Amino acid sequence: MSKERTRLTSEGIKMLATELIDVYEGRKTPFGNASSMNEEEERFYKQRITDLEQLLYSAEPIPENKMSETVTLGSMVTLFDPFLDEIETYKLVHPVEASPLRKYISVESILGRELLLRKKGDDVRITLYGDTIRYNILDVK
Repeated sequence: MSKERTRLTSEGIKMLATELIDVYEGRKTPFGNASSMNEEEERFYKQRITDLEQLLYSAEPIPENKMSETVTLGSMVTLFDPFLDEIETYKLVHPVEASPLRKYISVESILGRELLLRKKGDDVRITLYGDTIRYNILDVK
């Protein structure tokens, strides 16, 4: 049976593996062992373990040192927002890796979809809550 591959950064694979270990260990602590969990918590833990195991089983690491001028999964993209006069750098990742705090944006997000296959110098426009936001791609790594 063929499994669909989940393309993740090496950081994302490590993050999921760490979470899986934490969930396993969380079930063994006095606060999370089977005798102190209700049925709903137990179902949640079992489902999360299954989800993490499936993601890790299907994980395919994205090559880290690819040199491309085109924005793809795993690219670091530096954007200029002329309205806010700010420059920000984001990494495009699989949705399970997305983290606004780490500036990892999903390739399935509104901005992520618009950035895919663009190049340095391109303008990107997204519409959010009826407003159009424009960005300029300053760099792609």
